[in-house]
Amino acid sequence: MTVVAHLSDPHLGPLPQFSPFDMMSKRGLGAINYFRRRRRWHDMSVLDRLVADLVDEQPDAVAVTGDLTNLGLDAEFVPAAVFLGRLGPPERVAAIPGNHDAYVRNVAGAPGRVWGAHMSSDDGRVGFPFIRRHGLVALIGLSSAVPTAPLAATGEVGPIQRDALGPMLRGLKEEGLFRIVLVHHPVAEDGTPWLRRLRDAAELRAILARDGAELVLHGHNHEPAQASVPGPDGAIPVVAVPSCSTGPMSHEPPAAYNLYDVGGAPGAWTCEATARGLQADGAVGELARFRIA
Repeated sequence: MTVVAHLSDPHLGPLPQFSPFDMMSKRGLGAINYFRRRRRWHDMSVLDRLVADLVDEQPDAVAVTGDLTNLGLDAEFVPAAVFLGRLGPPERVAAIPGNHDAYVRNVAGAPGRVWGAHMSSDDGRVGFPFIRRHGLVALIGLSSAVPTAPLAATGEVGPIQRDALGPMLRGLKEEGLFRIVLVHHPVAEDGTPWLRRLRDAAELRAILARDGAELVLHGHNHEPAQASVPGPDGAIPVVAVPSCSTGPMSHEPPAAYNLYDVGGAPGAWTCEATARGLQADGAVGELARFRIA
């Protein structure tokens, strides 16, 4: 068996000090939103409880699917690297950026520079897509994080990553591995608002339909969801988690993360998911179980 934990969208706070110059961009509107709502919605004490619970579960690998920062400020990236270190050593903790981590153009490369140890392939190469093998599982990390205009939170994987993805998926299938694709934005046709969509989702779905995967994991919408996309051998499950820092003052689903217990072999895979998160009494515990394969 190989156990993979998936969490997303911590939106780590509080905001560091910033200058008026920092706000002369899309960040100005983002800061208003943060101080009006997000700083109350994302509770770092709740996040601490989830992290402690996840560490106690001792998964073989951890996947973090983006939005570690709030405004993509330069001073937010090192604390986010510290957060990733709390989840485990870099070789066990894979991370991809979200749209908040590429909030404005001049920080779009910061995740790779600061979190590169968590965004590298088994051979040490930093970049996307990356591949990490853990027992029966291969994690394939994609970046959909691109700078966008104010009020937009769209993403795009882009042709370079898409061209590389198909051969990777085929090669990992030949290796007999359970392939889990990581991307921040939703891939399935799930009704995500136009200004929050993955712009090249159709192209990505076409690759998955041709070359296959066993599971796709994402965040972005801050809610648990299960969907599917076509694959060459049947439907590919697509699963999302809520923000891992959502506290009781938020209107969004409570903070949670998922554990995936993968067993079996090619053609006869098994995968049971366990959702663990914030319960009504404030403790962290099991919320649900469901079968992926």
